[in-house]
Order: sequence, then structure tokens, then C-alpha cells
Amino acid sequence: MFKFMSDTRLVIERLSPAAVAPRKANPSDACYDLFATEACQVQPGERVALGTGWLMQIEEGWEIQLRGRSGLGKRGIEVHFGTVDHLYRQEVKVLVHNASGQVWEVAAGDRVAQMKLARVWDVEVVEGKVEPTNRGGLGSTGR
Repeated sequence: MFKFMSDTRLVIERLSPAAVAPRKANPSDACYDLFATEACQVQPGERVALGTGWLMQIEEGWEIQLRGRSGLGKRGIEVHFGTVDHLYRQEVKVLVHNASGQVWEVAAGDRVAQMKLARVWDVEVVEGKVEPTNRGGLGSTGR
């Protein structure tokens, strides 16, 4: 069994009594599940911002990445990738698009997305000559 040490601290503040705290299905998982706080219907082609019911505060040098869940993606529910920076202090919401041809019924407490905490690296951006390679374009590996 692995023992994980904490590299950072995430502080969460409940906004709604219906809010379910972000959690991992397994301790070694990469992402935390995020849950809807309210029931709603998302019509085909519609984009909505689903509330999680939480304010979140991450330490400087970290970000929260919002991602889709493969089970929803398989059904045509697309979560737009998002970043929550360390200074953002509003409710974390998940932007979803119903690309399926059917109404998506969301119940309070449903898993609607995932979040991953990731380091933010300080990078020096400089202008200069970029060295060419044999690669290029979309699908450049030929696969």
C-alpha cells in the first residue's frame, strides 16, 4: 500500500448545504470527483455552468484543472477544460456542453467533472530562433 505525502493544501468553503466535497474514488487516483449541487436538465446543444457549491483556495504555485469524465464523454456530455488559479475565490463551476441528441438529466449529487491539482511552473519566455525538426502539423507522427 502506498502512503502519500501532501505537497500542498486546498481549502474549501461550503456555499450550499447540498454541496458534496471533492473526493477521490481511490487514494491513488489522479483526480477528485466534482458533484452538482442542483438538479437541472441540459438540453441537446446547450451549454451550462454547473455549480459545485464550493469556494476553493489553492496555494500559490498551484492550479486546479477542471476536466471531463470519460463516462459522460461517452454519452456526449463534454466538460470544457478549465483552470482555477490560486487567486480565484468565487464558486467553482463546471462548464458543460450537451453534444448528445438527448436531454441530460442532472441530479443534485451527480458526479459532473473531475479536478486535478497541478504545479504551475515559472517559465522565462524569450524571443529567438526556433530549431527545426522533421515533425510538423497536426498528426505529424503519421498515426
